[in-house]
Amino acid sequence: MKVSVSDTASGLSLSRLRALTAVAEEGSYSAAARRIGISHSAVAQQVRDLERAYDIHLFDRVRGVMTPTPACLELCDIAHRMQRAQSDAERVLARRGPTGKHRLRVGLGNSMPGIAIVGRVLELHPTLTVTVESGSHQDIMAAVSRREVDVAVLPDLPADPRFRRFPVLSQEVVAIVSPGNPMAEQSEVTLAHLAQAPLVFRSPGSSTQKVVDRGFRQAGLAPEPRLTADTRDAVYEAVALGIGVGFMWRYGTYRSDTVRRIKVPEFRSSVDEVVFALADERNALIDLFFNIAEQFRPDAMTPL
Repeated sequence: MKVSVSDTASGLSLSRLRALTAVAEEGSYSAAARRIGISHSAVAQQVRDLERAYDIHLFDRVRGVMTPTPACLELCDIAHRMQRAQSDAERVLARRGPTGKHRLRVGLGNSMPGIAIVGRVLELHPTLTVTVESGSHQDIMAAVSRREVDVAVLPDLPADPRFRRFPVLSQEVVAIVSPGNPMAEQSEVTLAHLAQAPLVFRSPGSSTQKVVDRGFRQAGLAPEPRLTADTRDAVYEAVALGIGVGFMWRYGTYRSDTVRRIKVPEFRSSVDEVVFALADERNALIDLFFNIAEQFRPDAMTPL
């Protein structure tokens, strides 16, 4: 059968190749439909359209499983490369916002020192648009790996050859209390003392909470929190309202008006706050962020 130009144009598309690879990997139309979020009939139609347009056999049904033919496997390999190329193109386009301005996407585990670096970037590049994604340690690591953010700042970043990195500052976890808390005038407080107080914890996955859990565990303590919050801001506000004692990185926020920071001797070992990006992700904006990070000094940030 000779394929016409119109048949070819209507037969080949990224959406059809995406459906094809989903069926090849999942083994059925229904599982492929759930994976890519369209109907069972739409997936089957996409495959049939390809077979009809190019007079090609793509799947054999073996014991109820859709098994790809050699030609189908070859197409799947090409489709994966096309999808990666599409992602690369989308990443390039994402560097410009709706108005056409250059855009830098930044991921932050803590507001500070990342926001301070962002502020300096904007001073030097006033036409730049910056979007900031905040989240847990796990969330930001995943966002960088998926190229959903260009550059990020996290404490205690594990060694990983995928990333280029620069340690900005070293800091430790401290306890935070409201001004009316009896501990507010203390310069230090032990974990044994804290274990007797109502506590505000972060949810699992938080780098802060990992340090807190490890400290209590090493001290042979297992306190139950009064409140568990999924964001650092929720912890900060709960502490400010007097709900309990929380924890944060020493330079985790620039705010100092409504909480008091207190050293915890068991948390004295410091952790590096690290700027990082994928090693193969190179452009002028990411380089600018790294250059400013290398000149950054924490002196102006709120001390204990």
